[in-house]
Amino acid sequence: MMFKNGDDNKTQAKSSRPTSQLASLATRRATNQQRRIWSRRVSSWGQHGSANLGAVTSAVIGLAAVQPGTDVLDLGCGTGQISIPLANRGANVLGVDVSPAMASALRAEARRRRLARLAAVAVPIEELNMASASVDLVVSSYALHHLRDADKAKLVMAAFGWLRPGGRLVIADMMLGRGGSARDRAIIRGKLRVLARKGPGGWWRIIKNSWRYLVRVQERPISMASWTALFEEAGFTAITASALVAEAGLVTGARPDPGRTASQAMAGAANSSDRR
Repeated sequence: MMFKNGDDNKTQAKSSRPTSQLASLATRRATNQQRRIWSRRVSSWGQHGSANLGAVTSAVIGLAAVQPGTDVLDLGCGTGQISIPLANRGANVLGVDVSPAMASALRAEARRRRLARLAAVAVPIEELNMASASVDLVVSSYALHHLRDADKAKLVMAAFGWLRPGGRLVIADMMLGRGGSARDRAIIRGKLRVLARKGPGGWWRIIKNSWRYLVRVQERPISMASWTALFEEAGFTAITASALVAEAGLVTGARPDPGRTASQAMAGAANSSDRR
């Protein structure tokens, strides 16, 4: 795997268009906010686990189906919920996180476990630059809903280029829109019922979360259908989409391999799913 730092892009032309400048400013603000939030949570992140999140993690690890020597890029790696199990299976893993504290904690844990195949860097996902065709698997679990929608699209396009032919992109995340689908509405109703039963504290969370959800200041989830469309636009094939638990969804796709038929790619994805 080849990781490039920002200096490698100095020769790229800079757009002077106001809309581009505003978009860049919005991305920087979002990135800085996420860096502050996650750096504060590093010491307690291990206590944030839940049965639902555990189920998502297990699904991602199972679907990854790595082999010894598989080159993996873990986006939004945190303290290693995905990176560590994959490295334990013999994969070469590069974890990427916006928080220097998170990346440092993962490096320390890798040293403690003697996982020489696991590395971690602190780089905003929006600024990540990898060498073309340098990885076999790009994976992300519950991180990308923090990105702006335009940055989600750019990331999926970039991941397509980072993958080797036949390589896969696996994204598990909060996947719901603003109530436009039956699934969206069912998820929202379920969350409202659970919080309402908690009394005043739950009512306050309804108000707070509704504001965050509508204004999309910190969390910016999109629907499973929207993720699937981004995969299709980037050129991925053998795309699969499935609901996991609560609002969690899982979307996967493969970079086409000229030496492999579409039916073989679909069969491979199905076999990986069966091993979960």
